[in-house]
Amino acid sequence: MSTIVSGLMQAGVLVEGEAQPPADGIGKPGRPLSFAPEALLCGAVAVTRGRVETAVVDARGVPLARKQEPLPAGCSTIELEQRVLRAADDVLGDYRGRLTGVGLTVPALCDPEAGQVLVCTAVPGLVGSALPAALSRRFGAPVRLEQDVRAFAIGEKWFGQGRGRSDFAALQIDIGVGAGVMLPGQLLAGVRGYTTQLGHTCVDRDGDWCTCGLRGCWETVASTRWLRAESVRRGIPGGHETTPGRLAKRAAAGDSAAQELLDVYADNLALGMANLVQLLSLRVFILHGNVVQAGEPFRAELQRRVIARSMPALADGIEVLYSELDQDSGLLGAAAMVLAKHLGVSL
Repeated sequence: MSTIVSGLMQAGVLVEGEAQPPADGIGKPGRPLSFAPEALLCGAVAVTRGRVETAVVDARGVPLARKQEPLPAGCSTIELEQRVLRAADDVLGDYRGRLTGVGLTVPALCDPEAGQVLVCTAVPGLVGSALPAALSRRFGAPVRLEQDVRAFAIGEKWFGQGRGRSDFAALQIDIGVGAGVMLPGQLLAGVRGYTTQLGHTCVDRDGDWCTCGLRGCWETVASTRWLRAESVRRGIPGGHETTPGRLAKRAAAGDSAAQELLDVYADNLALGMANLVQLLSLRVFILHGNVVQAGEPFRAELQRRVIARSMPALADGIEVLYSELDQDSGLLGAAAMVLAKHLGVSL
């Protein structure tokens, strides 16, 4: 271990902190280790509905350069590739030759090993694209492709509230709904490494049709799309543009219709989350997306409802948390993928 650490320190990857006396007073003082500033630079490219974000992130999780560009709806595959490559050039170009790798996250069902996007309703132009190979050629570095919400889970494990936890789920609750699950300490994957599609598990066989072509998916009652449609149906002002945050503000101001809808929304979310408790005995849920705007009262109520919907034997210790990575989740997740691969960390 000393030989490995010494080599990493000489390479400028690790730095030592001040000596710390042992807690029990026995033995030599220890020196905490941390990543050095600007060590193991990672390119991060996060493609999502309506935009592409790019950044250079170091091993501490600090973005050194970043930019966001619009991505018009309905882009063809060729136009999308050109726009993403230009956006990446603007940020990563100055670091060409210094990048450990590039992480690419997408809101899609992927085959990470083949570097292929298989299904993507949010950004259809991604299907059939050669972005991973194009980025690798452009920057002379390996590229890791992953579904965005699974990258969120990796980012939480490296930089967020997943640190020190072996089991948790990172949930994306927004226009779409998905999950990245760590269990136990490993990123849950399906056959051939395909990403899990929790948002498209059925919660109502006679429910609404989903964008994926199936009926009664959890996403049909847990997404912002559902929340807006239901706001309009109930006559809540501004329903077409509402978000969990806006609805929570109306409820706090005394709007009983907004409060009633928030309660239904919390129960819809709790339904899918409790299914994960029953299926995988999960205790910790880290939420991403615009649901985090709903505030502390909503988080507490959601946690209460998840506990109430879970078997008593499995309900002890259930926590529902808002991600502290906030708007950096996608970029930090992309960087964490690169670090894990480069350092040989199994996820």
